[in-house]
Amino acid sequence: MPRTDENGRQLKALLDYLLDGDVDAKAIYTALGVSSSTYYRRIKEPDYPSAEELRQVADRFALSYPDLQIRFGLMSRQEVYNYLQAAPVEVLTATDRHPTQVRPTHRRRLSELTPRPDAPPL
Repeated sequence: MPRTDENGRQLKALLDYLLDGDVDAKAIYTALGVSSSTYYRRIKEPDYPSAEELRQVADRFALSYPDLQIRFGLMSRQEVYNYLQAAPVEVLTATDRHPTQVRPTHRRRLSELTPRPDAPPL
């Protein structure tokens, strides 16, 4: 029997709840970087999901990794609190941040597009 959250839900059911919809198993095993057969074998094991699997799922679905660890009993709220209290806080100023490339917010019309000069002919 795999790990469940505090309400008895397995990982897929929890993702369905948190993401307000039906999450495909394919999205989960893709996030884990495993084949479908490995995934279906893995979900029956008692140590599923592991901390690393929760991290991968949290990264893929933009969820809180510590929250998932707490929900599945891998960490307690007190352990997370103690970790945050012990961790040094780094303050970034505006000059410390790296500039990022800004993409246009509107889609360009087809009439505004031009072929790339370096692209090979079709």
